[in-house]
Amino acid sequence: MSPSLRSRAEEVRPHDPTGILRPSGSPAPDPVRSSESSRSAGALIELLRQAHGLLEALTDDDYASPLETATQATDATWASPGAHTRHLLDFVDCLLAGIDARRIDYTARKRDPEVETCRDAGRRRIEGAIGGLERLGDLEGRMPIEVRPEPGQDWTRSSLAREIQSVATHVIHHHALIRLTLALREIETPPDFGVAPSTLAHLAERER
Repeated sequence: MSPSLRSRAEEVRPHDPTGILRPSGSPAPDPVRSSESSRSAGALIELLRQAHGLLEALTDDDYASPLETATQATDATWASPGAHTRHLLDFVDCLLAGIDARRIDYTARKRDPEVETCRDAGRRRIEGAIGGLERLGDLEGRMPIEVRPEPGQDWTRSSLAREIQSVATHVIHHHALIRLTLALREIETPPDFGVAPSTLAHLAERER
């Protein structure tokens, strides 16, 4: 059985040649996050930092291997943490790629198999995504954006801040699936990984 990720993570110091990631427990950067887009981007950045920390704690096999389960009712294959990581990063990349043209096409996903199977590739993609999101602070959150969510669907109107928030919600959803897959392998994840901010706030309120 793999040791808990909580104990592993305490032993890991993320490789961060770009300075994009800040060490666990250190204060957040000081720049003023006054705009709606910068606040939304900051929340998404924190989620990607969580993912980066998780990748540091996992083994290569934990990251890349799907999980097969069997019951009397059915057999099932759970996507690997790497597959979920690749998928959520594809959405972040589509978001960043469409900002200049104000047209975000979520159907234009790269689906790079290396990111699914190689932790180093996953970490590099996360670091690149964080760097891109860091540069959104000067943009207006209400900036109009056209979005295409699925093939064959029409382009619809949205805003930059709403799309950042939408992608963040999608990331949390896949973090929750990663958490479940790892739990089935008896690998413990941090208690707030894959949990919505509203749920965390509710739990904190109950503990008062």
